[in-house]
Amino acid sequence: MTTSKLTKTLLSTLLLGAATGASAAAFQLAEVSTSGLGRAYAGEAAMADNASVVATNPALMSLFKQKEFSAGGVYVDSRIHMYGPVTAKVLGVEVAKGSATQNSVVPGSLVPNMYFVAPINDKFAIGTGMNVNFGLKSEYDGNYDAGLFGGTTDLTAINLNFSSSYRISEGLSAGLGLNAIYAKAKVERTAGILDTAIDNVRTTPALQQQIAARAAAARIPATGLMQRLGGLGAQIEKSTALTRLQDNAWAFGWNAGLLYEFNDRNRIGVAYHSKVDIDFKDNTALSYAPRGTAAYVGEGGLTLHLPSYWEVSGFHQLTDKFSVHYSYKYTQWSRLKDLHATYNNGQVAFHKDEGYRNNSRFALGTTYDLTEQLALRAGIAYDESAAGEHHSASIPDTDRTWYSVGATYKFTPNLSVDLGFAHLRGKRISFKENQSLANGLVVVEADYQSKAKANLYGLNLNYRF
Repeated sequence: MTTSKLTKTLLSTLLLGAATGASAAAFQLAEVSTSGLGRAYAGEAAMADNASVVATNPALMSLFKQKEFSAGGVYVDSRIHMYGPVTAKVLGVEVAKGSATQNSVVPGSLVPNMYFVAPINDKFAIGTGMNVNFGLKSEYDGNYDAGLFGGTTDLTAINLNFSSSYRISEGLSAGLGLNAIYAKAKVERTAGILDTAIDNVRTTPALQQQIAARAAAARIPATGLMQRLGGLGAQIEKSTALTRLQDNAWAFGWNAGLLYEFNDRNRIGVAYHSKVDIDFKDNTALSYAPRGTAAYVGEGGLTLHLPSYWEVSGFHQLTDKFSVHYSYKYTQWSRLKDLHATYNNGQVAFHKDEGYRNNSRFALGTTYDLTEQLALRAGIAYDESAAGEHHSASIPDTDRTWYSVGATYKFTPNLSVDLGFAHLRGKRISFKENQSLANGLVVVEADYQSKAKANLYGLNLNYRF
């Protein structure tokens, strides 16, 4: 196995991990506000509860009569459990078998947000905000047998937004925003079952004979075969880091929205967020040298294609106290057709057809003003998977259903707090992952079953002045 080949393995493992799921499809995050959490983010492009409209539909800023500030976050407590075996084969001969089972592979995490809206006059308003549109994190034990597929994956894309809105007519408003995205990525994969596999091949004559017979049948020269297999790593352990890559990068995008008010009780909104391409480069990407025990450091780069998405929402105040709201969100994940990595000299390092598909999200919510101080919310949503037949152990993407409740309490007419809770339940899935090494001599395969659920807890403070 050449150094170039192992570096390809590093990049391919990164890409497999980076195209996986979070609380929305693939690795998209929906948690832009706590008020939205309480209604399963139904009506986001038409609701103007607080300054979080900066992150959803900037045209909604035209509804504000006062300056408003909102800050808080949503804590995501995910419970993703993986089950199944992992095997290592040399020329089709099984040389080691282990467990790919691990519970709670996704640690709890806080998704923060902060927004400010300022009306300039009756027609024009500006706003700014910070939220996280995309992100994922998964952590497997250092001694995990399927370390080639698990390990650590950490990706965060923080969105900094500056927006403006303009009231075109009495019922029609438009908004436009510019986005600067700061992305951080870190990926590490471990040897896992390769430790046992290589040791078994070196120390078991019966396995050597079977492998030699397969090599002869395939007309592969037997001379030095065992030495080449041993060269995968003469002294590696399960926890040995075979790959490690990390980088920070900036990218830019835009968003726009329209709002039409039929009257003060009924309105619809449309919002669009542009695609974004993030270029990651690491001059010190670490991989394990194939001919010995030293680490190899090389330069690798890849472009991560984040999707565009749009949303259509409605808001209807049916009585003085009761309103309904709904959303349809469409995300163009199909632009992530493949994952392509190159070296600094232009040589192709890795190419994988990913085949992601566009996905839809449907949400329905209600709000009930119990008193002048207390508003109650509830919502339900269905979020389709974007992965199709392509899944990963890093965070397997799956169809999920949201069940949400929330409330807003006004301490004063200008100071309020939002509370929200959502329970997410994912569909149980089965999938396989495999990785070939040493020019195809060794194949590691994990046969996974996965089930996922999550609880989300939100808190935001809002202040008007």
